[in-house]
Amino acid sequence: MRQFYRAVLLDDDHRLIGYVEPGAQLEEHAWIGNHSVQGVERLLSVPARVVWALRLGSDLYDAAASVAPLVPPEHGCTGRFILNHDRCGYVDKAAARENASRRRRHPLPILTAEGGADGHALAGTWARDRISVGDNVPVGFELWKFDVAELHQFQ
Repeated sequence: MRQFYRAVLLDDDHRLIGYVEPGAQLEEHAWIGNHSVQGVERLLSVPARVVWALRLGSDLYDAAASVAPLVPPEHGCTGRFILNHDRCGYVDKAAARENASRRRRHPLPILTAEGGADGHALAGTWARDRISVGDNVPVGFELWKFDVAELHQFQ
């Protein structure tokens, strides 16, 4: 059975802002350079709470349908770093390794996955945290090592 995800954005009070439909299984869209994931990144120029909600595993998937879908900007820069403002941590996308298909796994969908991304120590640990994407790391933020090339365990 195909597993569908929505990238859900929440405000500081955990109220729905909107969502983006990035695609089905994580292995199909959770890679650096994917158009939908880049769109979500462009929406995160300022911190928002993020959940990559699985249709049959997260209460937010269905709840998100009560608000309008977000339309990410088609063009614009995305940053090198994924910043977690609640944990004062960051991940460097440039450190992502290529898999056998020569794609580099994008940490954002896996770190914020809720309801289906088992198999990696950090999977889902950033779900519902305030996340932004940028080229500068704030003083005091700590680098989190995220090293996933294959996603076969995330089906």
